[in-house]
Amino acid sequence: NNSSGFGSGINIFGANSVRERPQSVSSFQDINASSTLDESISKTFKRDIDRIVSNVKNVLDAKRVFLGNRRSNGEENSQQQQQPLRDWDLYGPLIFVLLFGVCLSSSAGGSSSKTKSDAGTIFSVVFATVAFGAFALTLNVKFLGGKIIFLQAMSLIGYCIFPLDLSAVLCWVSANSWYRFFVVGLGVTWSCGASVPFVSAAVVEERKALAVYPMVLLYVTLGLFAAVVV
Repeated sequence: NNSSGFGSGINIFGANSVRERPQSVSSFQDINASSTLDESISKTFKRDIDRIVSNVKNVLDAKRVFLGNRRSNGEENSQQQQQPLRDWDLYGPLIFVLLFGVCLSSSAGGSSSKTKSDAGTIFSVVFATVAFGAFALTLNVKFLGGKIIFLQAMSLIGYCIFPLDLSAVLCWVSANSWYRFFVVGLGVTWSCGASVPFVSAAVVEERKALAVYPMVLLYVTLGLFAAVVV
């Protein structure tokens, strides 16, 4: 585990096991740490919802995104705050990527067959861009000596795209170009701020800039889609 910067509390990319692990009791008190095979469907559903809500709160936490977890707060406190995004899942990311694609494709849709075709193309481009970004992030981190798998990269990108979802929705309020670029710029900044600490924690201090570059480029590209299409 990287012990510098944000790495003290984030070992999602440096964990010895890359499979999805049960959530810790400290993160979700209603989880039976020994086994989840015998729990009811409602309890499983509630656990997944709690996980998604907790991860979204981490992404939207302005203090964590822009200031980070300082050492003065204690290493244990930092680990507790970063726990939800260390245990990856694909339910939340799927929802948020779908929402982003729907926002963009709905704006391009219309009654004619041509506009409907354009909407379908935009929806496909969004998914292809996110998948390619996750693939590029995985290879980049591995080439830099870090540890990550494709599904972890998809989970991280999917959760951190949530601010861009809000930006795409807010772009429906006004067609003013300055307003749109401001809203999208804020969403891109927030998405980058939420994802960069986790990506940079995967590699050594000297290679952090190289590790976060693909993430920043991905969110800028998606932000331009939102500003132009919506």
